[in-house]
Amino acid sequence: MFKRWGKLVGIVTLITLILGAGVLGFFIRGVQADDYLLAEEMPQKFKIFENVLTIVQRYYVKEVELDKLLTGAIKGMLNSLEDPYTRYLSKEDYEDMQMNFEGEFGGIGIVVTMRHEELTIVSPIEGTPGSKADLQAGDIITQIDGESTEGMTIKKAVSLMKGEPGTEVILTIEREKDEEKEPEVIEVSITRAMIEVPYVESEIKEEGIGYIRIAQFAEEVGADVQQELKKLEEQNAEAVILDLRNNPGGMLKEAVKVASSFIPNGPVVHIKERNGEQETLLVSSEIKPSEHPLVVLVNEGSASASEIIAGAVQDTDNGVVMGNQTFGKGVVQSVIPLDDGSALKLTTARYYTPDERYINETGIEPDIKVEYDPDDTEQDEQLQRAIKYLKKKIKEQQEELKPAS
Repeated sequence: MFKRWGKLVGIVTLITLILGAGVLGFFIRGVQADDYLLAEEMPQKFKIFENVLTIVQRYYVKEVELDKLLTGAIKGMLNSLEDPYTRYLSKEDYEDMQMNFEGEFGGIGIVVTMRHEELTIVSPIEGTPGSKADLQAGDIITQIDGESTEGMTIKKAVSLMKGEPGTEVILTIEREKDEEKEPEVIEVSITRAMIEVPYVESEIKEEGIGYIRIAQFAEEVGADVQQELKKLEEQNAEAVILDLRNNPGGMLKEAVKVASSFIPNGPVVHIKERNGEQETLLVSSEIKPSEHPLVVLVNEGSASASEIIAGAVQDTDNGVVMGNQTFGKGVVQSVIPLDDGSALKLTTARYYTPDERYINETGIEPDIKVEYDPDDTEQDEQLQRAIKYLKKKIKEQQEELKPAS
């Protein structure tokens, strides 16, 4: 049924100049809208719909726009699924969605989703106004410039937050500090700016400890990671930290390439559809994996493709996952182009880790849990624990290589 023309995994909207376009990380599959024949009772149901439409057009107290009515009917049908990831894309939204997230953008640099009908921050992008304003994963945006977000769509929220660089937007945030206490309410004024997202960065943190940070799984990130690994090798790295904290997801093919850089063989992820069909994506045989000890850093802002990699590393025992429990997004969306240039983004499958774990709404539990204090900008406890852990692993390997006396 599906004609696959590219796949993405993720959950989110990137707040930039093209804010309405920022839907990251879902599978894109070509699906013909007429693949299914109508059931016998459908003509009668459509007749009722046609009757209601005609009555509204003729007798509603004000003039109505047909396109607006039909679009509203489509959105109402999708809303009845009670699925935060399924939605109708107008022609403009669909065209924006297909744009690459490369270069510079104007915005505040946060990733958001609807969770339990609340506008929730998945992650702030490091170095952006949102990050500098101390916005945190899990924060709930309750107001934008004084307007309540209750019942608001992501598209509407995004349109309120976008604007010219140099202008300000005021967000009212609820932050849960303690489950037994009322959430803390914070009002934050943020100045929009031009944002350039470096997708992959690397450095030697300490002697022998290589560090790779992936902001999101954009086009060519897999190749970039391979290049950065090569650079770290040239600098005599003996262990690697892969930092996926606050990484909301991105392109599945790039996530598989990144996983292949650290996992020698076997499955990366299983994709299961409603009809029982399953597709298993394996590591790429064309990529030579690193043989060094590995720590994958994650937190509550690590979602979708990031969780796929963390789960694969855990299940194949090719490294240690460290940090906080991840976001928990284990469902797949297909984007179905429609005849008028619009599209339907519909949840069509679930994904599972190599050991068949389903992590939707639960996330990946790290092998080593390390808390992180976002107010302490000087000390990154999670990173320091990863360095300490890998130093010990390097020492153990060196001891094993010593000739017996």
